[in-house]
Amino acid sequence: MVDLIRFGVIGLGDFGERHVQALKSIAGVEVVAVCSRTRSRAEEVARRYGVKKWYTDREKLVRDDEVDAVTIATADDDHVEPTILAAEAGKPALLEKPMATTLEDADKIISAVKKSKIIFMVGHILRFDKRYRTVWKMVREGRLGRIGSMYARRIGRQKAAGIFLNRVSAPVQTGVHDIDIIRWITGREVVQVSGFAARRMNYKYPDIFWTVMRFDDGTLGIVENGFMLSDNYPHFIDSQLEVIAEKGTIHILTPGEYFSIYSTEGVDKPDVTYWPKMNGHAEGALKDELEYFARCVREGRQPEVIPIEDARRALEIAIMAMKSAEQGATLSI
Repeated sequence: MVDLIRFGVIGLGDFGERHVQALKSIAGVEVVAVCSRTRSRAEEVARRYGVKKWYTDREKLVRDDEVDAVTIATADDDHVEPTILAAEAGKPALLEKPMATTLEDADKIISAVKKSKIIFMVGHILRFDKRYRTVWKMVREGRLGRIGSMYARRIGRQKAAGIFLNRVSAPVQTGVHDIDIIRWITGREVVQVSGFAARRMNYKYPDIFWTVMRFDDGTLGIVENGFMLSDNYPHFIDSQLEVIAEKGTIHILTPGEYFSIYSTEGVDKPDVTYWPKMNGHAEGALKDELEYFARCVREGRQPEVIPIEDARRALEIAIMAMKSAEQGATLSI
């Protein structure tokens, strides 16, 4: 068993930097290299977090003998190349969700991972959110009885629309979070999908989208997502989950909704769920996710919390929802 796991981080946008922060807060983990295609960004992040190596070439990072494992936080439509490079170098890899933006690309990733037999996981962070994990456990214990329906909402600010909606659809970019979590909690399989889109801004993909799923036991799942919040909305995202079941109802609200700060500086509703900093260290679900992956690498085992097939299935349903909206028809899986 290896004691210290040395990580490289590929992709240094906002979320890639969060990976660096979280990894540096995990015992038995060291960030030894970062990579961005923009040289100034790679230098900046390396300097800010005391990382000794930075690269603009992804292959050089994965071939670095001092790098034991990598996390990949590149753009959603740029996941294939870095994952295949990691697989060919034999380096365990955690890939941010969605695993790809097309099923063809997802299958390329799966093929490379299975051929190389590297330890691999797609980062569906909600499976490490203690609130969602509690609901999953309650369902497994039978405490809610049969589920009738589940509704999830994930709406981002309008300024984020310009970042994402010309490259990837809302169901694929954010909807996969909740499609995956509803499948995970119910433990059932989707058999029908209907998609409904509304377009209010001038982007390649619609800015509001609803995905309606029927499961094999009759359960209904609804996912509302997009980018229509005003930019002064107090949260970076409005996310909710509602479960309606025989023996109970559950509501999960936007992180920060239960924690409000009113001061002369205005109103703040800080997130203490996903990546808060406490005493200078990252905490929350992202750290828990990366810590779990590092433990799998240390123990030489494949992650069980998020099977690769589940990540592909969530993507498949999201893509089918888009096709349903385009065709104006319910589609069967």
